[in-house]
Amino acid sequence: MNPPRNDELVQAAVAGDFETVKRLIEAGADPNSVDQHGMGPLLNFDPAVTRYLLEHGADPDRQRNENISPVLGASGNVECMRLMLEAGANVNRASEHNGETALHGYAGSSDVNAVQMLLDYGADPNARTKPGMKTYCLWRDARVRGETPLHRAAAWGSSEVIRLLLDADADPTLRDVNKDTPLSWASWYRRDKSIIDQLWYEGSGVGPDFPPDEAATLQ
Repeated sequence: MNPPRNDELVQAAVAGDFETVKRLIEAGADPNSVDQHGMGPLLNFDPAVTRYLLEHGADPDRQRNENISPVLGASGNVECMRLMLEAGANVNRASEHNGETALHGYAGSSDVNAVQMLLDYGADPNARTKPGMKTYCLWRDARVRGETPLHRAAAWGSSEVIRLLLDADADPTLRDVNKDTPLSWASWYRRDKSIIDQLWYEGSGVGPDFPPDEAATLQ
């Protein structure tokens, strides 16, 4: 069953208009309503609004961003994310479209608090995206490559985020669809040598390429 549409509720939540959100919910509005784009009211940046919605039945595992990402991964407020996790949000819920999790979204940043919180709630540091599908985390015309959160941290994240992921058993030897490891991504993005050294693993030195195979051939 499709969720009911309620643009006014979603707009009020996004605006942080607590009184309007409260009035609409008390009048019988469904806290899992969506707007014209399919976005739910939990995608807001106001902890008071988020807490109220959760207390009145909003389900973070049902709601999505307008680009079909689970709302947890689209949250830009760490306190709102914490409230959703405390309410039972599935920390490893991935986009059905491209496999991105909340940890994929935050790994390529310097937001140590968000990454640590997700890991504390059991986020999988080795979760993979679905190769070839569009991502909405990287502006336009970008497609995921079967990468893990560590791949993204290697390209854009801080050394502290990389360390958190490695300490949580992120595997630096996992390869994406192009057979690139996180170290490969760090190399492509010309990261500082300190990042390269963090991602080193036995056998990762410069040497002969591995034999090509059919699965690795780019179309």
